Amino acid sequence: MKNILTILRKELRRFFTDKRMVLSLLLPGVLIFVLYSLMGSFMSNIGSVEDDYTYKAVVIDFDEKMTDYFDILNDKTLGSFEIEYLKNDNNLDLDIYKESLKNEELDLLVIYPINFYDDAINYDPISDGTGKSPQLNIYYNSSKSESLNFFNIYNSILMSFQEDIAEKFRVNVDLNEQYDLASEESMTIMIITSLVPFLLITFLFTGAMSVSIESIAGEKERGTIATLLSTPLRRNELALGKIFGLSIIALTSAASSFLGLMLSLPKLMQGIDLDLSIYNFSHYFLLFFVIVTTTLLYVVLISLVSAFSKSVKEATSLASVVMIINMLIGITSMGGVSSNNIGYFIPIYNSVKAITEILSLNISPIYLLLTSLINLLIITLGSFILTKMFNSEKIMFNK
Repeated sequence: MKNILTILRKELRRFFTDKRMVLSLLLPGVLIFVLYSLMGSFMSNIGSVEDDYTYKAVVIDFDEKMTDYFDILNDKTLGSFEIEYLKNDNNLDLDIYKESLKNEELDLLVIYPINFYDDAINYDPISDGTGKSPQLNIYYNSSKSESLNFFNIYNSILMSFQEDIAEKFRVNVDLNEQYDLASEESMTIMIITSLVPFLLITFLFTGAMSVSIESIAGEKERGTIATLLSTPLRRNELALGKIFGLSIIALTSAASSFLGLMLSLPKLMQGIDLDLSIYNFSHYFLLFFVIVTTTLLYVVLISLVSAFSKSVKEATSLASVVMIINMLIGITSMGGVSSNNIGYFIPIYNSVKAITEILSLNISPIYLLLTSLINLLIITLGSFILTKMFNSEKIMFNK
């Protein structure tokens, strides 16, 4: 046990006394927080319109009988509207207004057919064999958020007119009734479980990869592994010391990234009410327990790859393949919790399922225990194989 602690302290000292290494461990969390927060701000600004903006439109041959429907444009909560009404004649050049739309000088161009209101009211698709109902044209510029927003407002007014004249039934028309019964808790769970398990699994792997490769393949490349192997300690103590030391370092990196993610979520999901208070200490404790066993598993797997490789470059290439497989497994969390319990016997996939279940508040102690036992079994087996690799001069000295 003393030798294991000695190797553990050696690994921790090597990382935490190097300012650059400490920065590389903590910086990802800071960058994730800044990046996701900025993404949330930028996404919330997409399609937004300034409160004092005045929409500009040209409406040609407007039918006065439609006036009542467009009284809603006087509602200042929708914005300010400057609409020019024109009559079409042979001297009216529509291309001028279309060009203004392209140049973002105009937001909307609406062209009504003559007698639009009466023709729409009297149109009967059954008796009319031509199938040509009255058609009006609305031109807009979707690259300009104000133009697209005005188009949606104007089009919704026309849709209400269309529903009035062809109404067979109505859906969700009571404005005082709440039809979407999704609770804030269920919305939070849906969003969290679709994002966090995949990102967390990715953070854990990249954290383990960043420290495990250099620790073994790096020492082989520098030749310092020979000095370490010549010391009077058993190979299993060397393997366990490195695994525990690297796991603590990897957990530090993963914790930094996870905190950055969770702190940035409210900013990233602006406009969506997230209630993170639904998670209590027991949920975070169980999550931490799964994270620890998963990190140990990752450290063992990457340490095996690192010990097998002849150089850091080769180890990085091989670990990148494993990382892609890990991400593919992590993506499965976006489909929700699978009802297939066989998945708890599959390493890494069982961690994804367990994390998703904890975050969805659908916790099964038996399956969480099973996940931990499977992970510990793989960790034990991997540690045994790593010990055998340390005993092999062919592998350790690239013979």
